[in-house]
Amino acid sequence: DAHFGKGATFRARGLPVPGGTTADNLARLGQALRERHVVHLVFLGDFLHAREAHSPALLQSLHAWRAAHAGVKMTLVRGNHDSHAGDPPVSLRIDIVNEPFVIDPLAACHHPQHLPGTLVLAGHWHPSVTLVGGGAHDHLRLPCFWHEPGLLVLPAFGAFTGLGPIDSSAAGRAYAVAEGRVWPLAR
Repeated sequence: DAHFGKGATFRARGLPVPGGTTADNLARLGQALRERHVVHLVFLGDFLHAREAHSPALLQSLHAWRAAHAGVKMTLVRGNHDSHAGDPPVSLRIDIVNEPFVIDPLAACHHPQHLPGTLVLAGHWHPSVTLVGGGAHDHLRLPCFWHEPGLLVLPAFGAFTGLGPIDSSAAGRAYAVAEGRVWPLAR
């Protein structure tokens, strides 16, 4: 979940939040595309945060970013925010599909779900874990991957998306993301 334009949406609605998160997210995503020589990028929903994200400044940034990655095929699997924000402009050359988007043996979905015979990659939850240390205020909340048989929920990509706690009693396993690495956590 990228939630491009979330900060702009909040500011348009009168909430004072810092600017620059979309530019930072686009820079991080661009770097990841270049480093990994990506040929097809699939967004698991929530590309734009809300209708206010269709601002000229944000769309100009998205178009410049897309032009820099013109050789990468891009697909958006619609998520719940996409239904409110509307599809990104056709000029961004992003294919738009409904879930599930099957790329055997995977199924790309926005909403976590189980589909027989496939591993579902999903977003939506913005999963996180809280690590507790020895002190009374020694807590660290981190984004994480959540895995259970047939399902892998990815952390939100956007820096200003929020984090949703994972139910630690669920039959799965969390993998915390910190310092550019993925850390398996004990059950």
